[in-house]
Amino acid sequence: MEMKPLSTLKYMSSTDDSIDVIEEYKKRLSGYSSFQTNLFPILTDKSKKQYDDYPIFFVETRSMVRLNAEIRKNSSLIENIGSSLPGIAKESYTNSLLTNEIQFSNEIEGVKTERREIGTVVDELQNNNKTDKKRLVSTVKKYIDILGEPEIKIENFQKIRDIYDKLTDGEIEEGKLPDGEYFRDKPVRIGTDIETVHRPPVNEKTIKDKLMSLIDFMNNEDIPPVEKSLVTHFMFENTHPFMDGNGRMGRYLLSQYLSKKLDPYTALSISSSIHSNQAKYYKIFKDAELYENKAELTFFIQKMMEIILEGQNSVLEKLNELLDLLNKYFVELKEILNVNDTNNDLEFNLLFVFIESKLFNVDSSLGVKDTPLINMLYKRDTRLYKKVKIREIIKKYEDSGVLVKVGQKPLQHEIDLEKLFGDIY
Repeated sequence: MEMKPLSTLKYMSSTDDSIDVIEEYKKRLSGYSSFQTNLFPILTDKSKKQYDDYPIFFVETRSMVRLNAEIRKNSSLIENIGSSLPGIAKESYTNSLLTNEIQFSNEIEGVKTERREIGTVVDELQNNNKTDKKRLVSTVKKYIDILGEPEIKIENFQKIRDIYDKLTDGEIEEGKLPDGEYFRDKPVRIGTDIETVHRPPVNEKTIKDKLMSLIDFMNNEDIPPVEKSLVTHFMFENTHPFMDGNGRMGRYLLSQYLSKKLDPYTALSISSSIHSNQAKYYKIFKDAELYENKAELTFFIQKMMEIILEGQNSVLEKLNELLDLLNKYFVELKEILNVNDTNNDLEFNLLFVFIESKLFNVDSSLGVKDTPLINMLYKRDTRLYKKVKIREIIKKYEDSGVLVKVGQKPLQHEIDLEKLFGDIY
């Protein structure tokens, strides 16, 4: 028989005497392919009573093994394609993923942010420019850290609080900031105005007990990494240590960890994929928190792996589509400009950088700016790329309508692909 959730078996047992839910639970818990933890989440039964007497466990099923293999295969493909991208394309696509990840993580929480607003901060921070914006700066900095800093090592409560403070700085209302030593010290409820879905620990002492066990689990190297990250994600959200920002914090930790165990592009597609599967995401949490499922996370992990895989497939599909277009425009631009040696042609290389920027950015706020572009080309070859000449070519194509001025401070142009390529666009 196909493996089913224990809550489903309990329902089936009412009409099938051959089903023994307790025996099945014991068999799963003690099986050779089972992983039992020392994490005790708060579970809710059908009558809305809550308990925390079952330890989290999961069974490494065939489906999980297959999904793991597909995720790792996709990660390898993504890394190969990513490494083949030219510089501006790679930088542009990375910044676009960063922008989307922050926007969708916020939207899942009901926090509205404009893509352009995030993109502007991403661009300014990535180019080491001063930003006069206050909102989102701290959040963007933490996500940029995913790309450059080593794996986060969490060994105490202070580290969790430090990450939370930096991630949510300026984003949490005064009345919803932590009121305990590190975490909240008052009850909260999760749900709608008419339904309570989950009631996490009521005070900081209980939260600390739960998170101390979670810290030990996070530092256990005997658990497969993807499964460990998903169990951690579940337990963190179940504990809900803060009054606000728990979802954003949980998804950030998941992205940060998977960026080191898989690849950055996979890590930066998680919130986008969750956003596309929001109903599924909430349902698998709700099912996993059912007391009747006895803290088994087998099905939670499998379905979260499916969400990760879907995000990877979206990245691969988009990268392949953009690379095909980039290669097509490379050939067409050579013909239009009648160029043989593309490496030593200023006009070709300048326009091609604008093409890369246009294709691989989700918003013009992330597009290449004139001054950094001119400086980049000049540093590449001071003899070939004279700054005055670059500005003359930009002006020439602005006058013809191929380059459109989209920003003044800083000065920025964007290429009109339809104007340049006509019918082939």
